[in-house]
Amino acid sequence: MDLPYLIRRARRAHAGNTLVSSAAGAATYDAVIDRAERLANSFDELGVAADATIGILSENRAEYPEVDLGVALGRRVRVALNSRLNLADYEYALRDCGAAVLVHSAAFAAAAHALRDALGLRLIALDDDGESPLAYPRLLERAASTPVTRPGGDEDPAWISYTSGTTGRPKGVILSHRAVREVALNLLLELGRPEAGETIVLTQPLSHGAGYFLLPQLLAGAGVYVMDRFDAEEALAVSARPDATTLKVVPAMFPDLLRASAGRDGIGCDTLVYGASPIPGPVLDAALDRFGPKLVQIYGQTEAPVTLTCLHKRDHLEPGEHRASAGRPWGSVQIEVMGEDGVPLPPGESGEIAVRGSHVMSGYLGMPEATERVVRDGWLWTKDMGRIDERGYVHLLGRTDEMINSGGFNVAPREVEVVVQRHPAVAECVVFGRPDERWGESINAAVRVRDGADLGAAVLREFLRPLLSIRTPKNFYFVGEVPRNAYGKIDRAELLQLLAQGGADQ
Repeated sequence: MDLPYLIRRARRAHAGNTLVSSAAGAATYDAVIDRAERLANSFDELGVAADATIGILSENRAEYPEVDLGVALGRRVRVALNSRLNLADYEYALRDCGAAVLVHSAAFAAAAHALRDALGLRLIALDDDGESPLAYPRLLERAASTPVTRPGGDEDPAWISYTSGTTGRPKGVILSHRAVREVALNLLLELGRPEAGETIVLTQPLSHGAGYFLLPQLLAGAGVYVMDRFDAEEALAVSARPDATTLKVVPAMFPDLLRASAGRDGIGCDTLVYGASPIPGPVLDAALDRFGPKLVQIYGQTEAPVTLTCLHKRDHLEPGEHRASAGRPWGSVQIEVMGEDGVPLPPGESGEIAVRGSHVMSGYLGMPEATERVVRDGWLWTKDMGRIDERGYVHLLGRTDEMINSGGFNVAPREVEVVVQRHPAVAECVVFGRPDERWGESINAAVRVRDGADLGAAVLREFLRPLLSIRTPKNFYFVGEVPRNAYGKIDRAELLQLLAQGGADQ
């Protein structure tokens, strides 16, 4: 079952249901997929090659799902650009994938025109300014809506998603029709099939994490509410609607949600799905206290999206170390912690996480050697360090290149961060290694203190020594903000540059 088949089957089954809603209004399956068929046919009429890559550069908006579905129906390849990046990043990705067309919003018109001039792209403007010859509204008006069956198979590329490039140039991850379909089926398997007419509220950019939730909702006859940007007050208001059952967030949004919900009776929806980065223990406790037993954590990566492990609602309620884990493996996914020899390690031992699943990437675009380094004997080696405990919970310990070797001992940053964040005055913590003449590397911590709290290095060190022993950080750096990249991940390189400008608080 390829994506065009699934999309058209859903239209027949749920034609009158609401598929996409936003602050601008709502549209049914019939209306959205009719417009998507017109876009797919427009690509044919414009002479766009059958397997061409289509770039998308836009903020969240109601048309974004239409474009996603139109690219899939036309069996072209979706390349969604992170709107928080810059022109050089866009040019790199579009050049690398050989994009033929760029669909863009008015907010990115200047960048789109520069990219057209540099790469010879054809531009489709989502907003009709009266000047663009390929304005999206007029393009759809001229095109037929008749479904066209185009040849292809499950292993054809459907998406190319670019990694964040934190350890080198970004890689184009090829996700086939099979992989995108399996992510959707996985989400329905583990999170539960929504009822027809129910809605998930998407607060994140559709260019990455949130974009995976359109297809499972569509398969179930349910809908998506697209927020153009995250606003805690709006998220709470929309979540209170009778049809809104799930809110999709990232951990960095919880403090704003907690502040905005003060004095309210919790949150209206049944489920809050979060992922993409660890959540500090005190923030997790506050969220559970305020919102109740509604939290679900998911873990994935670009090469095996969204559905690797899951920490269910019931897991959040039981006390224990597992609450700081990423959960247990998805029901359809095999996970092992591997030693350097490629042999699975027993519970409790640390190594690199390797996964097998039907949603794993086809490979890196134009990078066969890089693909061979991470896909070996059917396993995807994730470059995430971790351990699996006796109950099967997967504990993430940091990336392989973040491990600290201090005095001959390997120290996982994540294990230290979890303990530092137990101190009630700590809002956020990043642990990292630095060269040390005596120990090879020293353990260091950048700490952001909670608003209104007072905390010094001596007090924090005294708190940590009984808990961490030799893993207690040697140096503490108190920072006003922890820098993050355009993907919402901690930017360790920028953090180290900032810290180099000032000394540690001993």
